[in-house]
Order: sequence, then C-alpha cells, then structure tokens
Amino acid sequence: MTRLTAGCVLAALGLLGGSKVKKDAQRARRFSLPLSLRYRSAGASLWHDGRIENISRSGVLFWTEEPLDVDTPVEMRIALPLLRTSPGIVCRGRIVRTVLPSARHAPPGLAATISSYRFVRDDRGAA
Repeated sequence: MTRLTAGCVLAALGLLGGSKVKKDAQRARRFSLPLSLRYRSAGASLWHDGRIENISRSGVLFWTEEPLDVDTPVEMRIALPLLRTSPGIVCRGRIVRTVLPSARHAPPGLAATISSYRFVRDDRGAA
C-alpha cells in the first residue's frame, strides 16, 4: 500500500497523471488511506461512521458497525487532512460487496464504487 499524501489522494481519484481511459480488465491502483469517512444511503438523513482501508479511482473499502445491503446507492464524505481548513470530497456510488471481519471483535467492511465525486470547501466534507 502507498503512504498517505495529498498526491496519493488525488491520484487515487484519477486527478493526477495517467490515462483517463480505464479498461474493464484493468484493476485501479489502490491506496492505503487510514481516514474516517461518513456515509449514508442516498437520500437518507442519518449518517454513519466508517474507517477507510483503501481507495482507488473506482471505489473504496471501509470498515463500519452499520453495514448496508449490496446494491444500495450510497453517499460518502471524506475529509482530506492536508491543511487546517482542508477540503473534503463528497462521493456517490453503490455498495458492491460486504467483507467479513478479520478478527472476532472487528467491524465488517463495505466495498463501494465511486461513480462521481466533488470537492467541498467547508466542514461538511469532514468525517
């Protein structure tokens, strides 16, 4: 896994270098990103907390105590720890799989696609 830097976050989302054309058979590079995120079913008012395991331009794997069903549309908010008033990212996607916990008391995981994202310049991006 790659160490967390501003460039790694932007590269994970496909904003730095590389081709914008993605082949179906090609797996996007994953970046280890030990950050909190908030997520909810699209259109819901209640946010849940999660912890990112890794992220790429096409998806994110995170651990949470509040799993969602596979195929649920989801909205995610990630705060970028770059500056005191760092921007955040709001992502939309869909839950594609659940991951069983690796330890007895560990939370389960969710894998979600990232179909769209936008940057926000206020605390609403914070997790």
